Amino acid sequence: MKHLFNNRKFYDFANSLANSIENRINNYDKTKFDNHSIDDLTTQLVDEFKIELPELKEDDIYQKKPSDTKIRYSGRGHFVRSTTVDGTKYTLIIPFTGDSTMFGIFPSSFTSVLPYGIVESDELKVVYEVPVGQDASRIKADFDNNLDTIKKYLEYLSKDINDFNGKLEPSIKARLERRKNKLDNDDEIANTFGFPIK
Repeated sequence: MKHLFNNRKFYDFANSLANSIENRINNYDKTKFDNHSIDDLTTQLVDEFKIELPELKEDDIYQKKPSDTKIRYSGRGHFVRSTTVDGTKYTLIIPFTGDSTMFGIFPSSFTSVLPYGIVESDELKVVYEVPVGQDASRIKADFDNNLDTIKKYLEYLSKDINDFNGKLEPSIKARLERRKNKLDNDDEIANTFGFPIK
């Protein structure tokens, strides 16, 4: 099963958002500032770019009906064939709210063990496939351990997110002020040329 929190470092993710904000503001023209106050523009951009930490809905965890499955074991070496055995698939579902993208972000703090699962819309799916005849009693304990690890990584991410969101408003406001000042200064210089602006 796929590991969670393993696609992109939070530092890179935050820098990407910062670049998107910078590009957005640099595309604002004077009309934008004539029609909106800096405070209003700041609020709009903060609402758009602030990060929302996913929140697990543990009271709503459920499972799907067990189903038959074929489990494939790949052989090792050039002359060893892979084999397929009968088994049972157990699927446990963890609903959540918030930004699903964050389940792919690697926090600045971490442990040596990554949790696993499949992100689908507003649910995390954890699948276990057990060959017929093998003990399935460890599934619940394994699921609980994995859930605890997911919660731990969300705690790590919350620190990064709170830091990012806390700096977002003053950073955006400062960038907007710089952009407005540049546009005003450009117009002042152009006006000294003595020609009409069309």
